[in-house]
Amino acid sequence: MNPEVIAPRVDSRQAKLAGRAAEQIIADVIELGWPVGQVLGSESELLARYGVSRAVLREAIRLVEHQRVARMRRGTGGGLVIDEPDVDAVIGPAVIYLLRVEATLDEIFDTRIVLEELVAEVASQRVGEAGIAAIRETLDRESAGTISNFRLLHIQLAELTANPILELFVETFTRVANFHFNDAAALPESFDREVGRAHDSIAKAIMTNNAGLARERMRRHLRAEADFISRQPATVQHLDPAVALAGTLGDKRGEALARQIFTEIVKSGAEPGSFVGSEATLMSKHRASRAVVREATRILEYHQIAVTRRGPGGGLFVTEPDISALVDIIVIYLRRRGVTPAHLGELRTGLELAVVERAAARLRAGEHDAGAVEHALRAETEEGMALAFGHGNDFHSVLAGLTGNRALQLVHSVTMRVGWQFFTEVAADDPQVAAFSEGLAAKVGPAHEGIADALLAGDTELAVMRMRAHMAATGP
Repeated sequence: MNPEVIAPRVDSRQAKLAGRAAEQIIADVIELGWPVGQVLGSESELLARYGVSRAVLREAIRLVEHQRVARMRRGTGGGLVIDEPDVDAVIGPAVIYLLRVEATLDEIFDTRIVLEELVAEVASQRVGEAGIAAIRETLDRESAGTISNFRLLHIQLAELTANPILELFVETFTRVANFHFNDAAALPESFDREVGRAHDSIAKAIMTNNAGLARERMRRHLRAEADFISRQPATVQHLDPAVALAGTLGDKRGEALARQIFTEIVKSGAEPGSFVGSEATLMSKHRASRAVVREATRILEYHQIAVTRRGPGGGLFVTEPDISALVDIIVIYLRRRGVTPAHLGELRTGLELAVVERAAARLRAGEHDAGAVEHALRAETEEGMALAFGHGNDFHSVLAGLTGNRALQLVHSVTMRVGWQFFTEVAADDPQVAAFSEGLAAKVGPAHEGIADALLAGDTELAVMRMRAHMAATGP
């Protein structure tokens, strides 16, 4: 098999020893099948297994504790115990990333519309009697005024899909939208009634298994809500760090210090490369011990917020935002939630069609250089599909970047990473898939070129049609 066709395993080669040890711990937990409650090993056993110093191991353990992958239990029978990750351990880093790249409320709503149209479609195909009863109960509570969270129905519908990718991102972007506008007192009395009517109509389409109507009504509802919210005086397009970071990064001393330093970086508008401070300066400024400062530093490095440089003139420096660390966190969570290729298939085509439509619109408007598309095609030909994907230069990833929507790009990056993981795992065990991978570039390359030709010619409809045909051919 041509090794270039298969995406390489994620390896943060530039990470500190603690970061690499944490990655190996996570890989071992996944390999074991994530048996919650099982002891991965005592400190002495882990030291021998990973071949690192005690200080490095303890920093690595703090990182996996921060991710809710495992926690250290002291005493008899203690050791590193495999934990159950929760959604907050994923949403927090997502908020941090969206804040860092200055994603706007418009981008959040645009992405919600793409995802929740899919939710309406899948839920209408999957809803049963128990689901209908749950929907009706929520609608009754809304009409009676006993429920204050009108986004609860949206989360409930996502749960009906039983698709962990849709569930995660609907809840994530629902929460993020609340950070942009959370002034219920400013809403007119008619707002509740209008939302209630929209929810009733969406629910009726879903409960009667009318997928097309459910999609249309969901799109109209979210578009109307987006337009209304964006006009409110209390609405902000960019997140307020003080609000968005509340509850993220945890409450331990190192985590709290990481949150404080990150807030200062965001509020000061520090550019990549800006000096944050030396270890001694941070200890003095924040009245923190060396151990706490180092724990905070590792967390900031893990989230690609800052990086430590050694030697004369060294210290903590602001780094360029990098989506890869967040994507890895989300993929780990989704694998724990049992994500499958079928789940991926339920949203991949719709997601790619949304990407190509938005990329085409921005290319037509002259907001992007068409050379990026041509560069992606050359990269796939010269480097191979896997290496191009690893460098973020593959055709699909470049199109996602051309949308200008950082939230949509995040969802796209996660689906691409999950897809590559499944492909590599299946290809390793299935000779037919391995044989297919040999000629992958020959099959996919012409399809990408055809889509690119339509995009560069300004023919959005043709580009969308060709993307749909491409996804139908490669999805299975």
